[in-house]
Amino acid sequence: MENEPLYLIPDILLAENIFLTIGRKNILEGVTIRADKGKITGLLGRNGAGKTTMLQSIFGTGKAQECDVFLNGARIKKPYSFDCLMNYLPQKPFLPKNLTPKEIAGQFRIDPHSVLLHFGEFEPYLNKKIAGLPGGLEWLYSVLMILLADTRFSLLDEPFTHIMPLHIDQLKTLIAKQKEKKGIVITDHMYRPLLNICDQLYLMKEGKSLLINDRDDLLLHGYMSSITA
Repeated sequence: MENEPLYLIPDILLAENIFLTIGRKNILEGVTIRADKGKITGLLGRNGAGKTTMLQSIFGTGKAQECDVFLNGARIKKPYSFDCLMNYLPQKPFLPKNLTPKEIAGQFRIDPHSVLLHFGEFEPYLNKKIAGLPGGLEWLYSVLMILLADTRFSLLDEPFTHIMPLHIDQLKTLIAKQKEKKGIVITDHMYRPLLNICDQLYLMKEGKSLLINDRDDLLLHGYMSSITA
């Protein structure tokens, strides 16, 4: 029963009661987050706040001692094991170095030409090994594979890292377009890339998830100063 297809709509993902304690330190203390199809959900937080651990726990591969994940009210165990339910972008490179971008797109069931519609600069590299791509493009292609894959949710862990400003703007445009097809959760430790595109935003602080409405809330919780606002 666990791996039966899930057809319920409108696709509301709820993760709650996420607890993680390492030694005497409480990393996550009953965190709750909601993500919806058609919306971009952002997770802000300083390094070490538990953003990555939270995404991995939602995906089903994390170390949390407790984590309850629900899709449209039905509890889901090991979400990663359900075909086309969700995928996850880790912070480290994961694409096979010995394959070409075109071959990798095939593995993700993505038409490689759909990548070129948004990022034409990949055309000269489609049939070259991933190992030959400039570092920034390799990471960008990793993000695109997760984002363009046919899943109901995508979890993106700091996708804007190591990407040049021009590509960040293009990527933000694509993310906004892809939310029409899926729910998207994005983490970052910088607030600017997320404030402009997220429909709902959480701040990870002291093991809790705080719902953020605007910059004033970030000031209130000490995440940013009036100088940087």
